Amino acid sequence: MRVLCTAVPGAGLFLPTVPLAWALRAAGHEVLLLNNGAGARAAAGAGLPVVDPLPERDLWAEFMAAVAGMMKEGNAKAERGGFGWFAEQMIDGMLPVARAFRPDLVITTVEQGAGRLIAADLGVPLVEQGIRLGWAGLDEHAAQSRQDIADYLEPTRGRLGLVEAPVTPVATVDVRPPSMGGVATDTQFLMRYVPYNESRVIPGWVTLPPSRPRVCVTLGSVLPALGGVFALRAILASLSTMDVEVLLALGDIDVAQLGEIPANVRPLGWMPLGALMPTCDAIVHHGGSATVMTPLAYGVPQVSLPKFADQPLNAKLMADRGVGLTVDEPDQVADALAEVLGQLKFQETATEVRDEIAWQPSPAEVAHRLARLV
Repeated sequence: MRVLCTAVPGAGLFLPTVPLAWALRAAGHEVLLLNNGAGARAAAGAGLPVVDPLPERDLWAEFMAAVAGMMKEGNAKAERGGFGWFAEQMIDGMLPVARAFRPDLVITTVEQGAGRLIAADLGVPLVEQGIRLGWAGLDEHAAQSRQDIADYLEPTRGRLGLVEAPVTPVATVDVRPPSMGGVATDTQFLMRYVPYNESRVIPGWVTLPPSRPRVCVTLGSVLPALGGVFALRAILASLSTMDVEVLLALGDIDVAQLGEIPANVRPLGWMPLGALMPTCDAIVHHGGSATVMTPLAYGVPQVSLPKFADQPLNAKLMADRGVGLTVDEPDQVADALAEVLGQLKFQETATEVRDEIAWQPSPAEVAHRLARLV
């Protein structure tokens, strides 16, 4: 089977798709990814064949610059934009590669509407890979997002003379644990969430048991670029008086922006969260989907400080399940963390969810099911 995979190039919107692509390759299927900029480089770094259909541009960098501009000017929404913009920009370069590759199956995320157009053009099944905790499959939000992107791309479809494409895929993949919204049907396949946050050489001490409670702190890759450094500085200050070891998963931020680093904080730069979770007692984060799902997969209690996009929903789902707490301001983090570390119920619930995720079908099992679908 030949499988074409595509997603939006943002880290949190692409990296969760890698384990299924691995599973398909390991099963002997021929896999090709279409992505752009940092997303294409990350795919290559994951050992996957990838083509960048627009190598002269970095669409995610352009997208983030536009979002930062809108936030600075106080505009809530661009006149024409959103996730449909990525497909609009990439589709001209994607179509020739897809037609030459001749896939038997196209796998896309809901955010990357180009997959739907390509599958219809080639007359092959379209499978949508869910990557979020907040929604998947036929959930109202997923269905609305799918329709909004399809409507956005209608002028592009007409310009290219492409056939009309069904909005709903033939099947979807859902990585949510059932107790947090995951649904299994004949056309919606549950799949175990396997964390992937790129690969780095891991310091040996990270794998060793700590001498005091170890807490990971991260604000992901988007929030710091949109002014989140102030919040991060305040969080570290609030944790400086606690008897904990703080692992700061900083991403690409210059440490100098944080000022003086508290003595109990160890900056790590960009480090895969999956490498940190086995020895962490808790995590403090912004509520990004992959950042919530990764500690869920390892049974680690959480404290979340969500700000925008799907972060509040992810944080609420986590807190409602009893895995951790959600706060509104950085100065509330220390008290919430003390409660999460001090009450056994959070660890017990996190362990329940970890075990639930572990029992879901593996990416290898889902890859086999996709082959039967074709």
